[in-house]
Parts: sequence; C-alpha cells; structure tokens
Amino acid sequence: MRYTCRYRTQNNCVIFCVSTRMIAVMTVSKFPAVQFHLPKGSRHLAYSSVGDVKSPHVLLCLPGLLETRATFDSLLQDAEGLHGLRVVSLDVCGRGDASILPGDKGYTMQVYLEDVEHFIRAELMPEGKPVPCIEVLGTSMGGILGMYLASDVHNHVSGLFLNDIGLDLPWMSIYGLYDGMKKDGRLPTPEEMAAKFNVSIGAVLAVQSPSHFDLPYRKDWKGMKFGHLLSAFKGPLRLMHGSDSGVCTAQQVKELKSEFPKAQVLEVAGAAHPVPFNAAVNKFVLASLDLPVAPVAKAELPKVEPHKAFKQMDMALEPGSVWKETTVAIDEPVEVMTSVEVMKPLEVAEPTQPPSLWAWLKRQLLGTTKK
Repeated sequence: MRYTCRYRTQNNCVIFCVSTRMIAVMTVSKFPAVQFHLPKGSRHLAYSSVGDVKSPHVLLCLPGLLETRATFDSLLQDAEGLHGLRVVSLDVCGRGDASILPGDKGYTMQVYLEDVEHFIRAELMPEGKPVPCIEVLGTSMGGILGMYLASDVHNHVSGLFLNDIGLDLPWMSIYGLYDGMKKDGRLPTPEEMAAKFNVSIGAVLAVQSPSHFDLPYRKDWKGMKFGHLLSAFKGPLRLMHGSDSGVCTAQQVKELKSEFPKAQVLEVAGAAHPVPFNAAVNKFVLASLDLPVAPVAKAELPKVEPHKAFKQMDMALEPGSVWKETTVAIDEPVEVMTSVEVMKPLEVAEPTQPPSLWAWLKRQLLGTTKK
C-alpha cells in the first residue's frame, strides 16, 4: 500500500512523510555555526559545538545524505554541561552553512571523507595537544563515512555509533530511498529538495548519480558491503535502528550482532529511516560513552583565626636592662598536649649535722695561710 507523500514545516523542522516511514530533517540549527577553513582552496566546513574544547572525550556527529548538522540539535542540548565531553555536529560541503564546491559540482563520498579527516586532525586533535578519545556518530551516509574513518588508525576513532545503517546496504534499500521520495508519482525537483533540506542544488543532483559513491567497497548480488572496514576495529560499536526501517532491516541487525557480539543495539519502536534523536535515543548515546567521573567539590573547612598574639617576655642579659614586651603572631595551629606526665616528687636529702667548730676554724686558718 502506498500513502500520499506530504510535508509540513514546524519550528524550522521539515517532516517528510513517505509511504509508511517518516524522515525528520532539521534544516536550520539553533546552535551558532563555526567555520572550519580547509587547507586547500577557499572552502570551509561548518560545525556546532558544546562542551569544553579541552575535554578528554569528543563525540563527532556526521549527518545523512541530505541532512545538516541541525539534525543533532537535541543531542547537543542534552549533552550541554556534561563533564569531560565535547559534542560536535558537522556540515559537509554543500549542506547547511558549509561552502558549496566550485561550480556546485563534484560532490562525492571521497570529498566528504577527506574533508572530515582534515577536520578531525586539525580541530579535534591539533598538533602539540593531547589526543582526546574520539567517537563518531553517523546517520545513514554519515555512518558509512564513520566506518571508513574508523578503518584508518591515523584518525584515532575509538568508538562508533551507527544510526540505522548496518554493515551491508542492500540494493533494494537504495532503490527504496529514492522511490520513497516521490510525490504523486514523481520526485520533487532539485530546487524543491534543496529548499526543503537546506542543501545546494548541486548536492541534490550528485546524490542521484551513481558516481556519487566513489569510495572502494565490496559487493555481492544483495548489495554493498562495509563490514571489512571494521575487521581491525577494537573499539565499542553501537547501533540505533528503527523497527520499521527499510534500510537497516532485521537481517542487517542480526548480521551485525553476529559479527560484533558485544555491540550495543537499540531498537526504536515505530521509527523508520533514520532514527530520530529523541530523549530516549539521546540517553542511549550519552549513557554508552565512557565519560570520566566529575570531580567532587571539596568542602571548605572553616577558617580558624590565628591567635591575635602571644606576649613573650624578653629580658636582656646586660646589667641595667629592662624587661621588654614583644608580640609574636602565631600562623600555625597550636598543638594541644593530650597526655600528662606525672612528675615524681623531688627527693629531699636528709638534713646533715652542722659542722664542728674545729672544722670551721681549720678551713678559716687554711684559707688565711694560702693568702
């Protein structure tokens, strides 16, 4: 059964309904755009970011085929204020606030991949700075780019989130994506799609061309295969998929679990392709990150005012000196004696007999003689 395709805008959000699925595409981000200038030419990417730039943990969010960084706005909002985490959402060329390519032509997966690698190495791990723990969250096409990024150790990708994309992309799923975009039996014009999705006309035309996917991949009669890209990947893998998805089907989920038994999987009931970033999905993503524990604030001890002064009597030894009174400030706490030593009574000598008169006279005489 086919349903009429319709769309409506609400709060800068375009909701595109096709057949039995709903694709939510945020077109304008609520977060300010920061330009990242690429080393070649005069192009720039655009990104939004929350969290301290010195955070030891970074989550890089890559949008889907005709999405912008605004797709991740709700995730950035939920991540604000988390200790030790920086979340970055990125516009690739021809999308959102990023530059279009010269002549609005030449959009390919290879270009996206190279641009994102430049961004990772220059912005997320600049030379001379500690390399953070970098995880990549990719929606659909962004998830495929994430797998290519993770296959290169120089990108330092330590974890991966896949939004409704498995290790395989069946041919029928690709056909379904294009067929599902039809309205009243026809595809919207490139101008219509560009306006709705906040992307360039050239990007819309490019994704409809077979030459758009120019990265090396494996294939069989079922479709495109990407599992080999993660054969040496040791980091955690997470998958969010819709129960009604025509792209990441139950078979794709089963194969991913078989290949990566430790993978965390979240099925979103009633969702199609891709999975929307609602509160439950955001919680799953943020809870899956191995974030550092926030330091506990130390309770300040009450300040002890030092004794105003101790009066010490200092007596000069020279004759004629007088007592002087000096004041000595005590900065250190006074040690209190906690034990008392019992002093023994002094031993008093028994009184002796007074000396005899003869002995006294003898001492006097002898003293007189010596003189």
